[in-house]
Amino acid sequence: MSELLMDLADCGSPERLIQTILRHHPDWTPPVPIEALAAAVNILEIRDLDTTSFEGALLTDPDKSQGIILCRPGVPGGRRRFTIGHELGHFLIPTHVGNQRCTQAHLSERGFSTPAQRREAEANRFAAGILMPKPWFERDADRLGLPEVGHLRKLARSYDVSLEAAANRFVELASIPCAVIFSYDGVIRYARAHVSFPRLAVERKSRLPSDCATKVRPNAGIAAPSDWIEMDGTIWLQHDWGRPSPRVLEQVLRQANGHAVTMLLLADAPTDNEDDEEDDVLARWSPRF
Repeated sequence: MSELLMDLADCGSPERLIQTILRHHPDWTPPVPIEALAAAVNILEIRDLDTTSFEGALLTDPDKSQGIILCRPGVPGGRRRFTIGHELGHFLIPTHVGNQRCTQAHLSERGFSTPAQRREAEANRFAAGILMPKPWFERDADRLGLPEVGHLRKLARSYDVSLEAAANRFVELASIPCAVIFSYDGVIRYARAHVSFPRLAVERKSRLPSDCATKVRPNAGIAAPSDWIEMDGTIWLQHDWGRPSPRVLEQVLRQANGHAVTMLLLADAPTDNEDDEEDDVLARWSPRF
């Protein structure tokens, strides 16, 4: 058994696995050679699935000493690399046992309500973390300057991942809170927001808000980022009655196939003092019985 495999055997979480792999490969730079890594940990073969019902699969022996990764045929390179990373996560995480068959929904799972959700979310953490290591990605994103939707395309090319994978990682690690909304033909596919960004008011499978810039300025940003447009925050954000919603900046990157990525930033987040003043005003106007 190689020294890398012996060290990985002591790792339980996706993050410890990633740290150990990168410690063994200090000379790596983006993009991470995911197929070479798979071969180094006893993945014997990576080949196409015979069906398009699944996005990826892992076949392995009972003690997971070796395995084969299968990918849906015809998938673009960046998405295929994420699928390989996801199945490699199943192979390396000790608690994931048996063969795996993963759909597109599994490859975007983030929940922890059930053991199955937890396993898929852990495999996704491994895939995102090994393809876009946190210290590298934070450094490269900061070098690009203030958040812009155009940065997502540059990062996706640099790390050889899909635009969506780069966008999700960007939202997770950005030093300035932001949110992205993925839509197709005016319908929201899903949204991701930084942990410090206000809660979004939009839901999956709903239409884009009627007043948002992405919808009312259809000619802006075809294949290139639009200008930033300042909008009323109530278009996108949940807000409490009687409290003003912060204004947001909205920028969109449209693609010719009907897909669009919308990025949101806060234009005027209220300061602590403003919050205190607002609380005082509300307290004075609250009826007392």
